[in-house]
Amino acid sequence: MLNNWEIHLKKVHVILRDKASNMKAAMEDMAVPSLGCFAHTLQLVVHEGLMSQHSVSDALANSRKIVAHFKHSQLAQSHLEDLHREMQGAGTTTTPARLVQDVQTRWNSSFYMIKSLLTEKRPLCAYAADHNLPATLSANEWGLLEKTVTVLEPFEELTRKISSATSTAADVIPAVTVLKRLLAEENGTDSGIKTMKSTLLQAVSRRFSSIESESLYAVATLLDARYKD
Repeated sequence: MLNNWEIHLKKVHVILRDKASNMKAAMEDMAVPSLGCFAHTLQLVVHEGLMSQHSVSDALANSRKIVAHFKHSQLAQSHLEDLHREMQGAGTTTTPARLVQDVQTRWNSSFYMIKSLLTEKRPLCAYAADHNLPATLSANEWGLLEKTVTVLEPFEELTRKISSATSTAADVIPAVTVLKRLLAEENGTDSGIKTMKSTLLQAVSRRFSSIESESLYAVATLLDARYKD
């Protein structure tokens, strides 16, 4: 590609790539500086955290089955929307939220799936009382999903920010620093959530262990006026 565009290697400051080993090897063979995909690394971090607790992974598995039921049945979806409207307060006209099915390659789709279920919790519980669902969520699982969303919100915000057209390499070190600080906070959550936060913190520390010593990230941050103070 560089040859096609007549770009000399000396003019290449850095190439952004995914985390695949073959891409990393290709950059090393070309002797070109490269940086791995930050969003992909976040994906790996969050996957570790979600899978660290059987209770969370079980709740997610049940959530997928529930969402799939409504995705595959227009009749069931219509009934759920009717229940949503029936449960609205006087003068309220909120639109029923569409349940979101998660995708394995995008961790934030799990976040959006949980949020969509929590938004429609009352209609879903009413539907489950009169219909057979392939899976249901217990009161404990609903509570666990609420806490999981709270833990994952900083990751979702960071993923959106880092995926925007205006994000730069200068954002990486400050973002990782903030993530570590948030995950290290003690806020009295139950043992399962504490374990998940601990796993996330360990994963962040391990997978981003070299960013501060990576000159490309360090120089970018030092030169960015937003991070002067």
